[in-house]
Amino acid sequence: MKHQLILLGKDISSVYHGIKEFAPDCIHLLYTDETREIADNMFPLLPDSIQYKMYKTEPYNGNQVMEICREIHRHYSGEFMYHLSEGTKPMALAAYQVAKELGIPSFYLTQLGELVWLDSFEKREMHSTLDNEEILKLSGNTLSGYHDIKNLDPEDIQGSYAIKHFIETYPHDHARLMKFFGIFCQRQTSHLPTSKVFASGLRFKQKEGAFIVTQKNKVLLRISHSNGIHLYFKGSWWETLVANQVRIWSERKKNAPEIWQNVIFQTGNAKNQAKNEVDVLVNNKQKLIFIECKSGQITQNDIYKMDGVRETYGGDISRAVLASYYPLDHSLQEKCKDLQIHLFAPAHVTERFEHIEQMPDWLDQMTLELQL
Repeated sequence: MKHQLILLGKDISSVYHGIKEFAPDCIHLLYTDETREIADNMFPLLPDSIQYKMYKTEPYNGNQVMEICREIHRHYSGEFMYHLSEGTKPMALAAYQVAKELGIPSFYLTQLGELVWLDSFEKREMHSTLDNEEILKLSGNTLSGYHDIKNLDPEDIQGSYAIKHFIETYPHDHARLMKFFGIFCQRQTSHLPTSKVFASGLRFKQKEGAFIVTQKNKVLLRISHSNGIHLYFKGSWWETLVANQVRIWSERKKNAPEIWQNVIFQTGNAKNQAKNEVDVLVNNKQKLIFIECKSGQITQNDIYKMDGVRETYGGDISRAVLASYYPLDHSLQEKCKDLQIHLFAPAHVTERFEHIEQMPDWLDQMTLELQL
């Protein structure tokens, strides 16, 4: 019979990952008053064949931890292994001492998805992975819907680049259209007229989601497919370009990370409960990266919301990224730093034209940084 002794801490995903990696027959969980409930969301995900035992200890009482571990060995026989990624340092040191005395292997899981054998400090890649649904369920959340980034529509990408070019080439005309959309349409695409001519000679025409912008018979922008209105007026052109660059980044990887777009999820089971949406969700090994895409004005409330979504749906081990088309002022940059939100944005407004192409290299650097 295979046993795994596990210390519970604030991150249940690493605990679950260690169980998934070695498939023990019985797990022994050492918990404190602060961590007792952390495993509740994990139990429904475990196979019925896995037994689990719970043992209460004090977070800084190493002697008590050692006694519990020795008591487990007195009562059970078979193959043992210690998982020491979580728990307090005194708990980990005490458990490791027992493992070392008995010649039992112990391991630690890193943020980079590696397994470290603690007796030799040898590292190896994990053989198993956690998918997005597992990670979300471990944090007690309900997934409502998403789009796999593999199915990103080439027409949406092409149309988004055309919109970006229009915004950069005709900024005043873009501002006029968005002002009309904000004031006279209350930012509702259903309120857009079939045709609108402005005093400057700028003309807008739309039909079934496709639209054209002209001025004095010159075509400034033409989006011919049904998602055009949403891409332009709802700002999802920028989200699409960011998602495309994240896909390019993922395709460089040996094992392409699981990436979702337009992720909608909620806590609880109430049908009328407010839902949250994440523009792009990246599963980078055993931690989630939440990417919020902004092509317009950003406020402190937007940044606080990102922090809340990251904490609610991903926990401390997850990361948040703000991908902004425009530069952020110094105070907002400092707020991102304070909340450990990674910022992908041009340093100056003139740098925004080609900045999006730097995202794959930027993601490489960001994902390799250790989060303390």
